[in-house]
Amino acid sequence: MLLASGCPSMNHTQSGAMVGGGLGALTGAVIGSNSGHAPGGALIGAAVGALAGGTIGNSEDLRDERDHAIMQAAYEQQARAALTNFDLVRMVQGGMGDDVIISSIQTRGGRFDLGTEALINLKANGVSDRVIVAMQQAVSGVGQPPAVVGPAPVVVPGPPVIVHPAPVFVGPPPPPPGVFFEFHGGGRRRH
Repeated sequence: MLLASGCPSMNHTQSGAMVGGGLGALTGAVIGSNSGHAPGGALIGAAVGALAGGTIGNSEDLRDERDHAIMQAAYEQQARAALTNFDLVRMVQGGMGDDVIISSIQTRGGRFDLGTEALINLKANGVSDRVIVAMQQAVSGVGQPPAVVGPAPVVVPGPPVIVHPAPVFVGPPPPPPGVFFEFHGGGRRRH
């Protein structure tokens, strides 16, 4: 009985190996005593029992780990899931304030029913107007801060700017204004 209970700090693999080893040693000793080899039978029985018990306990540990991982994933999914009208009613009835509920709506989003009957039901269950407005804003996207891409252009009022088309030249471009020299055969001439 003491072997079956195991130690509370042991996992299933350890307690299974311990219980299996104890039962195997006992069974091996009984079988071995009939042939005159009780100590050898006890050793063989203990080894086989510990191996079998450890294997069975290990499968229990793996099942426990899998079940824990499934429960943790379900909890995390529920925590990240979008809120519903029912969630808001539960939060209000749980004593949460408007600021906490509105923050939850902004953080997690929502799949809200905003029909007339649903809104009346929310109000009847103690949901405040502030929370209902936050629900409506979350669904419509109103109240979300605008995306800022860069600085806004600066507009300076002043006289209208008139743009004239550029002159079209036929032939070589005219010389720039100012003094220039022209070279001819034997000398230069100033213009």
